[in-house]
Amino acid sequence: MYNTLLWFQGLSIAAVFLTMVVFFPTWKNRIHAYLFIYSLAVAVNNIGYFIVMSSGNPITTLWGTKIEYMGKLFISAALLFFMTEYTGARISEYTKRTVIVIHALIGVLVFTCEHHSMYYENGPTYMDFWTTEGLFPHVKLQHGIFYYIYVMMVAGYLLFATFSAIRQLVHERRHKRKIQTAIIISCGLVMLAGILVYSTGVMGGYDATVISYLICLVLMIIATIKYDLIAALDAVKNYIADNMTEGIVAIDTEGAIIYNNAIAERIYPSLREKDETVITQLIDAFEKDEVISIKKSYFKVEQSDLTNERKTFGKLYVIDDVTVEYNHNKELKLRSITDGMTGLFNRTETMRRIEEAMASGNGVSLVMIDIDNFKSVNDSYGHDVGDTVIKGVAKIMLDLTYIDPKLSAGRWGGEEFMLVMPASNVDEAFDAAEKIRLAFAETEFQYAGFRTVSLGVTSYTEEDDADGFCKRADEALYTSKQEGKNRTTVK
Repeated sequence: MYNTLLWFQGLSIAAVFLTMVVFFPTWKNRIHAYLFIYSLAVAVNNIGYFIVMSSGNPITTLWGTKIEYMGKLFISAALLFFMTEYTGARISEYTKRTVIVIHALIGVLVFTCEHHSMYYENGPTYMDFWTTEGLFPHVKLQHGIFYYIYVMMVAGYLLFATFSAIRQLVHERRHKRKIQTAIIISCGLVMLAGILVYSTGVMGGYDATVISYLICLVLMIIATIKYDLIAALDAVKNYIADNMTEGIVAIDTEGAIIYNNAIAERIYPSLREKDETVITQLIDAFEKDEVISIKKSYFKVEQSDLTNERKTFGKLYVIDDVTVEYNHNKELKLRSITDGMTGLFNRTETMRRIEEAMASGNGVSLVMIDIDNFKSVNDSYGHDVGDTVIKGVAKIMLDLTYIDPKLSAGRWGGEEFMLVMPASNVDEAFDAAEKIRLAFAETEFQYAGFRTVSLGVTSYTEEDDADGFCKRADEALYTSKQEGKNRTTVK
């Protein structure tokens, strides 16, 4: 048995170095880097163990043991980094540096300790159990505090990385990724099994973790090859997705973002930090069938299930830029409800707004306006000058709507205009009418000079219908005309 184990150690060292020579000329990402560090650590561990097993004296065995532990220290760290990088588990660079520093510190203490006392308590040492075959019953020794710290750290690493991989496996919907993740889980389980076998001492003085390290290396190489192949396929898919015109965001069944393309990040930069408030906005826009407005651009959201034949894995949101279409439709709608010359609402839209205000139950007042002696302007100076005068009234009315957006200014017809004032009383309407009258009277037009307007004001009562309400405003205006013009009449 001893000779078999010794040959195994020698061949394993050769195999690890062969792996490093074959695989690492193509080193190109962190997965490769961590596999290289792991392989190097395994090589150092196995060289140390080979020295221990083939040594004929205690001093050489001691140095072999120190070399073995130097490799062992960084095997666990490299496996932790490999597994978390592979599965996408979050582990900060600061944490990685801390782990490396702690392991390096323990390594220095181990290497400078003459009798390995930080791993074994004072009293019987492994030298007391040393044999000419280099095998010694570790489990019979009294372990020291640093040994337990190291073992707990390693167990914590492996449990964290393994459970992270299991979590990914549960939520993963892609078959090839499931296989990858299962391999990574196997790495953690094999390592834990090796530690368990070593702790029970069922293999006598032989350290069974050496075998588990090599099995993990094989699994890691297989995983890396699969990772590279699938990464290449993902690069092709991402290229296609990133060159689409639509943004794509995918979430799992728990609402966590699992993918988004470059277009989606351009629309929502916060997706780089996996900002899940974006999902709330997308869901809301889809359910309400609303257009999302972002920096003068408009987007429509479509939603579909992420499924295979048997299982639903989450939701896919497609964000389509409809800015051109939206603006075109907005312009068409605006044209359909506004007067082309003045920009005021046309009569149909003005009447709709009157009826809407009446139905609200909050009250509404009307101000009807007519340009005095307008026919003489057209007859004397032409229609172009007449249009300028009409636009002068429209501007004053629009200025009022900018100050108070709840007001609606409309062109009732020809030189007549209507100001709709929701949630206002007759006194407020009279004040607004006087502002229009005075502002217009102070406006001088080229050729036409100073002009005036007459106005009629009225407020809605529960007995009114829309036609009767508007007719009363018209009657008030007519009274202003009859009584000398350039005045406001309330009725």
